[in-house]
Amino acid sequence: MLSRFLIPLFLSCAASVATAQQNEYESQTLFSKGAWEVEITYNTVAKNVWCSASTYNRFAQSFNIVAYDSGGLGLFVFDDSWDLKPRPVNFIVDIDYSRWTISGQASDTGVSANLTDIEKTKKFLGELQRGSAVAIYNEKVQKLSTFALNGSSAALLSLMDCWNKIAKPSDPFEDNSDPFGASSDPF
Repeated sequence: MLSRFLIPLFLSCAASVATAQQNEYESQTLFSKGAWEVEITYNTVAKNVWCSASTYNRFAQSFNIVAYDSGGLGLFVFDDSWDLKPRPVNFIVDIDYSRWTISGQASDTGVSANLTDIEKTKKFLGELQRGSAVAIYNEKVQKLSTFALNGSSAALLSLMDCWNKIAKPSDPFEDNSDPFGASSDPF
């Protein structure tokens, strides 16, 4: 008898938590071409914003370049079938047979890396823009995923434009808090 009353209460609480998590992030698609899409996302709790250029393959894996308002740039590869222990990992990104060994982090369903070396990052992004395919391998050179790069050139240009608009100024006397001209909130 008691369970008849607890089940609706549990379902109501679960729905409230799911709605709160969904409302934590507000995203808007800025650009879409070929296999690529560029979005701007605002975290309503942490009050930060980032832009991402993403592509998916037929296995629902994703390859993402993310630019943060703090100035950082990251690479993420996700696969919902992965169950990765949090740890440092090395993985290979192969752009039309040009190999990049990346040191990053594994956790849950993805691997990620901060792209901090400016010259290497420029070359890496240039190859992504001109390439036709990118493949991800583990250190044993076992292929884990492949993604099409059609549309990547325009998507990465759109990502850089978005990043320039959201970047916080390094000069505290310069007012760049409003990258879109209307309000401090991007949404």
